[in-house]
Amino acid sequence: MIKRSLVLLSTASLVYLFLDQYVICPTYRFDAPQPFRGERFHNPYADYRSQEWTFANLHAHTASWLGVTNGSGGPEDLHAAYDSMGYGIHAVSDYMRINHHGEGSPSWVPAYEHGLNIPKAHQLVVGARHVTWKDYPFPMTLSNRQDLLDRLSSDSGVAVIINHPAMRIGYNATDLKFLSHYDALEVLNAYEIAFRYWDTALSNGHRVSIVGNDDTHDAGNRRSIGRFATLVHAPGRRLSELVSALRQGRTIGVQIPQRPEMSFQEKATMLRNADTRLRRLRVDSAALQAEFSAMVYQLEVVGQGGVLRWRADSLQTMHLPIRPDDTYLRVSFSTPDGIRYHLNPVCRTGGESAQR
Repeated sequence: MIKRSLVLLSTASLVYLFLDQYVICPTYRFDAPQPFRGERFHNPYADYRSQEWTFANLHAHTASWLGVTNGSGGPEDLHAAYDSMGYGIHAVSDYMRINHHGEGSPSWVPAYEHGLNIPKAHQLVVGARHVTWKDYPFPMTLSNRQDLLDRLSSDSGVAVIINHPAMRIGYNATDLKFLSHYDALEVLNAYEIAFRYWDTALSNGHRVSIVGNDDTHDAGNRRSIGRFATLVHAPGRRLSELVSALRQGRTIGVQIPQRPEMSFQEKATMLRNADTRLRRLRVDSAALQAEFSAMVYQLEVVGQGGVLRWRADSLQTMHLPIRPDDTYLRVSFSTPDGIRYHLNPVCRTGGESAQR
């Protein structure tokens, strides 16, 4: 009798979850996507001052939920590791749980990774004070994904990041043509690099910021820490500044070289001394210009459709004439220490707010 009741309960639960996802979930009508347009350009680095920017890692896991989820070690281990490398901001992002270690300190960042579903459609909610439990466990429709993003972004005090979009079937590149109501995309992740997804979003008029995170699941494994990072504009290293930077595109994605012979201490020293060398980025209807304090290398400019617009092996100043078909332009470059930096795009605007 008990066994039969459990079978009936399990069946009823699965039926409800199926109906909730594919019948009850709102059906969205998406407008045809449009590229950025307008006579002017939005420049998130118009008043760039390097001393106001700091390294951040927002995606890292510790042991939680009695070991059911993938994570080991404690938050104190994570924070100590990132502190030793000079990161000004670092968060613990356990699955569906806000870790309160360090709460009360000015630098505490409440965050969690949303999503316990088969496709691994995961979102990082930064600044959250409570967990949104709603999820769709089975392979998702576009409406399922949009409904979750709408729910997560309904709190005006948070920033929503789509995590590792290229992993498994959580998202596909076509989704990024239409989805809105998220602030950033985790382009740089140890499991997947997702420039194709980012360029799809940008090419269809969605101004979303680049984010790089380690996504470590082992707080004690120093090899899994310091692989990717996000430079954020947060002069006071406060939560409000972090959320604002993510929402306004004041971030820089960072790829950190991983040399087998490099010790953790050597990597920490490199990051503490890291310098983008960027001094000025300007754009108007005529040209995109960049100035660096010293030589940078392998500079690339990518535009509409993810097409490489321009490349230089080394330079200290850049002057790229703007073409009528340039809807956005994003710049990447490397410094002599091997660190590679990826800037958010300058994009056309007519003064209206870009899609979020």
